[in-house]
Amino acid sequence: MQGLGPRNEVESVKTRTKVIAGIAAVLVVGGAGTGIALSASAPEEATVLTETVQVRDVDVTVAASGTVDPGLELGLQFPGALTGQLATLDVAVGDVVAEGDVLATMKTEALEAAVASARSGVATARTTELQALQAVEAAEQAVVAARLAYENVVDDYPSLSGQPNKPIALESAQAGQATAAAQLGAAQAQVIAAGPAKTSAQAQLTSALANLAGATMTAPAAGTVVAIASEVGEPIGTTTIGTQGTSGFIILAALDEFVVTAEFAEGDVVGIAVGQKVSLEFDALAEQTRVGEVTHVAPFGVVDPSGASLTTYEVTISVPNAPAGLRAGMTAQASITTEERVGVVAAPVTALVPTDDGFIVRVQGEDGTITNVDVEVGIRGGYYVEILSGLSEGDRVVTGSDGELPPTDTGFGGGPPENARENPDLN
Repeated sequence: MQGLGPRNEVESVKTRTKVIAGIAAVLVVGGAGTGIALSASAPEEATVLTETVQVRDVDVTVAASGTVDPGLELGLQFPGALTGQLATLDVAVGDVVAEGDVLATMKTEALEAAVASARSGVATARTTELQALQAVEAAEQAVVAARLAYENVVDDYPSLSGQPNKPIALESAQAGQATAAAQLGAAQAQVIAAGPAKTSAQAQLTSALANLAGATMTAPAAGTVVAIASEVGEPIGTTTIGTQGTSGFIILAALDEFVVTAEFAEGDVVGIAVGQKVSLEFDALAEQTRVGEVTHVAPFGVVDPSGASLTTYEVTISVPNAPAGLRAGMTAQASITTEERVGVVAAPVTALVPTDDGFIVRVQGEDGTITNVDVEVGIRGGYYVEILSGLSEGDRVVTGSDGELPPTDTGFGGGPPENARENPDLN
């Protein structure tokens, strides 16, 4: 990969040409012993800076400042901590722990009482449901009995008998059927209501058991304890610390593994993707460079709160083989090559003159004549631009001048055409 290239290499292909831009002449008119001298302005020299077009590597690199963060930063908290108190604390700030190590425990009296209450609630809900099912069974039996009683009345009083007690007996049997049906409906409703009540009671028991189990805090991963919110006997509190503002009773961080988080401008992030290599430098550690890798690109940007209308995207970069002395919170400089062309015809960016149709380049011939040439460009690096057509290796292009260039093809000059816009880097 080649960026700007060594300074002596650039200077070796640049030349400066001095020319006479003014014209001096003296005209003597004689007559009656009187002489008149007319003179143009004194000669003025203009210096033109040129550079030879070469085949080289061209890359597009974007850069941003970032912050060194722990590779892992966890905020740990007890379940139901708002009403709990710390019973034991088995670690101190700075301790290195392994996954599964016990860190602290909280008092369990209230948690155990909650479990007992929840168990009682589950038992009550189950009893209620069982009673409702038994009531349904009894009501179903009553419905059957009422139906049989009605059938017996019909059998005892044939329709042709004309006995006076028949209407009274039928009405009584029909009323018994209605009562049995109503009791069955009520029992079935009790069963329906008992289901959600039992589910709710079971959920409360599950939660209470989880809180009791959570009364012992263990490390979910290996790391270093960087903050503790409370001491033994105190209510369990919460602290916030770290480069990411992590909150919890205990803050656990992996201080032997680091990442860099950098905010890239929206115009630069479009070329960044997971897996790209990143050159990292650390402000506090001179000459300690690393080649990291993009591990995450934020899907949403953040607008600059100062009102500058600048949107940036957070990019996370791995830091392999972290240098000794690297600490969370340090500043890092991240550079990402988003495009690269190897062995292409390239010219300095300062040689480009924009026009309505693209770009032109001022090319100086062997006789000093400067000609405007249309060029097609590819990717642009920090100093060089890929030339797709219009120039060849060895062409000498104008990159700057300390004066105004005369018109093209005059033996020296080479100003842009009328529709060209001056490249501000030329002068």
